[in-house]
Amino acid sequence: MDLLVVPVPLFSEENTVEAYMFRYSKGNDLLSAAKEGIHFDGAMHSLLLAMLQVVGLDALTMGKPIFVPVSKLMLMTDLDKVCDEPRDKIIFLIDGNVKGDATNVGNVRRLRELGYRFGVCRINNVVAYMHILELCDFIFYDQRSFDDPKQVMLRKQVAEKFSHMRCVYTDINSMEIFQSARKKYKGLYEGSFYRMPFSEGDNKVSPLQVNMINLLNKVRSDNFEFDAVAKIIQRDPALTISLLRMVNTTGSNGRRNEIKTINGAVVMLGQEEVRKWITAAAANRIGAEKPNEITKLSLIRAKFAEALAIKFGLYADAQSLFLMGVFSVLDAMLEMSMEDALKLVLVSDDIRTALISHTGKFGDVYNFIIDYESANWAAVSRMLILYDLTPEIIYTAYVETLCWYRDMLADDAQEEDGTEDETEADD
Repeated sequence: MDLLVVPVPLFSEENTVEAYMFRYSKGNDLLSAAKEGIHFDGAMHSLLLAMLQVVGLDALTMGKPIFVPVSKLMLMTDLDKVCDEPRDKIIFLIDGNVKGDATNVGNVRRLRELGYRFGVCRINNVVAYMHILELCDFIFYDQRSFDDPKQVMLRKQVAEKFSHMRCVYTDINSMEIFQSARKKYKGLYEGSFYRMPFSEGDNKVSPLQVNMINLLNKVRSDNFEFDAVAKIIQRDPALTISLLRMVNTTGSNGRRNEIKTINGAVVMLGQEEVRKWITAAAANRIGAEKPNEITKLSLIRAKFAEALAIKFGLYADAQSLFLMGVFSVLDAMLEMSMEDALKLVLVSDDIRTALISHTGKFGDVYNFIIDYESANWAAVSRMLILYDLTPEIIYTAYVETLCWYRDMLADDAQEEDGTEDETEADD
């Protein structure tokens, strides 16, 4: 599909994800000479809806609602027939091109009666959109234009006349701005703030984080000792249970593998599988006190980086690129600079250089991933040209990454629903 797209989380005041929105671009901006107006092009919406149908809501948002932009032309079609996801999970987002005339109002009202919700963005006055605003549940404001007198007046009028609407504040790109905004303005918040370290004082690495970092360091060597790894795992009951559940599966002979010790489980899995499992599990545990989106981001970056390895001529480094992705939010997880965070873990010079200075052997892959998730499509397009890649190749790699994460969560949920075996741990 000739589409570059990323689902972006929207956070509540409590710093939990409540919904997602699309950031996207059709094709390569530099080759297609795309204009800003294409953002609400009808053909673009068809691509987004097609993606939603093929990939599914679970892969994109883990089942949370998503804002889907639609044009006034799309409102005239049978959207309910081309978008059969649960209607309470789809929020159609309309912009300033959809004014409050009888036709537009009638189309919006028809879709609301079918169970869809609506949001509105990029409007410049209340009067022209009066009847549309009455039917919308959300209104978007760009944080960067908060001090503009016209925007101040607009927000005041909307608050007075349409108190039922929930506000969505976009482009909140530091934790400090988020902390300030959520005290002043109630609503949802979008931006890169959640993946930035934020400190209100001295930060110390918790015992749980120390344990996970030690575990990661142990498995970094080519031939790590099973006993040393087992001793660290058994200090964490949740890790112990997860590991034993994973290995106590039914074998080809129909019998369950009766693994009752940590040592036995580690030996059975083997070094490579243990290394993969620990890398993913440790990312989740290190970021346990942060929003779940941080853990998701680290694993999405890791798998996406691994998928990009062959595209960037780094096939032999796929595992290292996966690890780079996992550690790419270590600063946010530990609330310290990346340079200080990487002093706690054993990583290669290539990973360290990419994460600290964004240069070196893995620098292009790292920068590409950051630009992609930030919807910096001009920078992404330049990299596509440099490496002779097409948007379709990247689209496929990213969608496969989302599906991998969705399936991993499904496996975890299945484990949680399973019967817990009695377990023992070696001292």
